[in-house]
Amino acid sequence: MPSPNRAARAVSTSLLAAALVAVPLCAQAAAAPAAAQPAAAAARTVKTLVVGIDGASFDFLEPAGMPTLAGLRAAGLTASSNLYAQPMAGTISGAGWSSIATGVWPDKHRVVDNSFSDPNSAEYPDYLTRIEAAAPERETLVVGTWTPIPQTVFGPAVDERVAGGDDAGTTAKVVQALSTGDPDDVFVHLDEVDGAGHSVGTNGTAYGEALRRADAQLGEILAAIDGRATRAAEDWLIVVTADHGHTPTGGHGGNSPAERKTFVIAAGPGIEAGSVRHDVKITDIAPTVLAADGIANDPAWDLDGTAIGELEGDDFDTLRPVLKPQQDETRPGAGVLGWTHETPSGWTIDNTKMPAGGVAEWAGWSFATDDFWTGAERGQMRETSVRNRDVFAVADSDEWDDKAHDPGQFDSTLVSPAYPLTGAATATLAYATNYFIDGPQSAEVSVSFDGGEPQSLKNYRIDTNRFERLEFDVPAGARAAQFRFHYTGTNSAFWTVDQVRLEQAPAPAITAPDAPTGVTATARDGRIDVSWTAPESDGGSPITGYTATATPVAAAQGADASTASRSAATAAAPLNCTTGGTSCTIEDAVNGTAYTVRVVAANAAGASADSEPSAEVTPKAATTPPVDPGTGGGTGGTGGSTGSGTGSGSGSAGTDGDASGSLASTGTAWALPLAGLAATGLLGGLGLLAVRRRRLSAS
Repeated sequence: MPSPNRAARAVSTSLLAAALVAVPLCAQAAAAPAAAQPAAAAARTVKTLVVGIDGASFDFLEPAGMPTLAGLRAAGLTASSNLYAQPMAGTISGAGWSSIATGVWPDKHRVVDNSFSDPNSAEYPDYLTRIEAAAPERETLVVGTWTPIPQTVFGPAVDERVAGGDDAGTTAKVVQALSTGDPDDVFVHLDEVDGAGHSVGTNGTAYGEALRRADAQLGEILAAIDGRATRAAEDWLIVVTADHGHTPTGGHGGNSPAERKTFVIAAGPGIEAGSVRHDVKITDIAPTVLAADGIANDPAWDLDGTAIGELEGDDFDTLRPVLKPQQDETRPGAGVLGWTHETPSGWTIDNTKMPAGGVAEWAGWSFATDDFWTGAERGQMRETSVRNRDVFAVADSDEWDDKAHDPGQFDSTLVSPAYPLTGAATATLAYATNYFIDGPQSAEVSVSFDGGEPQSLKNYRIDTNRFERLEFDVPAGARAAQFRFHYTGTNSAFWTVDQVRLEQAPAPAITAPDAPTGVTATARDGRIDVSWTAPESDGGSPITGYTATATPVAAAQGADASTASRSAATAAAPLNCTTGGTSCTIEDAVNGTAYTVRVVAANAAGASADSEPSAEVTPKAATTPPVDPGTGGGTGGTGGSTGSGTGSGSGSAGTDGDASGSLASTGTAWALPLAGLAATGLLGGLGLLAVRRRRLSAS
């Protein structure tokens, strides 16, 4: 972006050099405050002037000899483009000036003729009205020869609206206002070139003379700017334009190239000197003035135009150097270079389902200019594709079907590059489109992720002419998105696509995850089993692992613990386990030592805070069931036999039968029925196995 204080580029006259100073075209009201500047720089005032020359035909500007306009073109940019035609609106003044003033096309502002019977000015006001709303301290002025300009096209919020009477009167009133007043944003309308066009057409001598008079009047206005006492502290944006053209023999309103062609010539605010552009249109004037005044474009305004400083060429525009002349078509003219099947880098066309034959220019998706495509066949709605810029993509089953081809319908798919994704959860596919139905046809937009199966985003079933914004969900972990525009048709109409772009929020900020919750510890012999609940938030990055740490309670209590406890804790250092799940076992715990357990989670950004500790747990050695210390022994029976003994005797296992034994101790005998057991001699000596006691009888 150029510096606000950059000197204007040199121009062909000293007048223009004084009148034009470069300031950023795309200055935004919401931009961060700039660093402190010298007082002289801070005192500069941005001002704007738009001059409309009614009915000025672009192709006749240079032949007429217009030195003031030539100097302006040398100082800035020149861009020609085409208007709409019926049924959107005729190429007439009401529709043209309303498009310039509002920054939207007739299908939005609804001025389709000179009656102004149904203007949508509440939703789409003129740009001076928007300035008054956003910056009421700025002085706005409209002076026009054609009275609907100050009375209707520009609304009552404008500070001063003046009818000029004729072009000389309009010029005089503007010069006076600039010389004695202090307007900030000025719109001027000169009408008499249009009158000459109606009288003699663009081929008449009077038409050229009218253009030269308008050029001289433009020079008077610029001289008044140069003569302002405050001129040294002012930065001016100058724009010259026209509402429509004229036919060679006179008149306008139709769809011929001469009537549809208009232009934008602009100099001053950061515009490259002597530049020629193919993507600037008359609806860009309003947002360009607003941007120069530091008024940010509000998306809710739904403008069709874009500030010149914010316009960027798209992939399709890179094809202009390879555009070709007509092949099967005859109407565009041999000198018009305007179509190709060559694709921009990364784009492809899938014509595997296209029948062979048909008109070569439109065999599958093509890339074309408005001059070439609308020139192929006028009056079939193609002129309504006003939202396309420069080179655009078009699928036209109607024109293709005008030449013999193999059986089958038009069936072609335009495939985008794979656009990288940021990691955000949603994205938006934006593009300009004009879809017109005149018979059997279909159109679908789909998206695929990382080479996967296409998923439908939209199917077109009605005529659609607008800027599309299709929002869709992005699968977690997806790295790239690719789009397909699939069109079929049987001698129907067309589908155009332009300015395709993927919009997505920056990658979400990654932070460490939240701490795990619900930590539970269970003591075992020399180990601790731990489980927990995953964090509520992973910080925008998947959890890569967990670490559970068991800390001896006395070590955690520090000085509050007893000397013995601290000594035990020293011997029992903290222990841990790691896992990718939500449970693990901590080994080598010291039996008899109390522990608490905390868990941390980790992701690509780092580790979480510690969890809340578990309840205290104390590992213990496994216990053996108690044994009765009684004496005696027995010898296992064999095949149902019994054994007996005294003292700490031992027995041998019986086989194939129940074993029993008896213990003799101080005259007391124990009966040990061991039915079903293959008893060992040891079992005969265990006092716990006695189930019945009886007194031995005397022998």
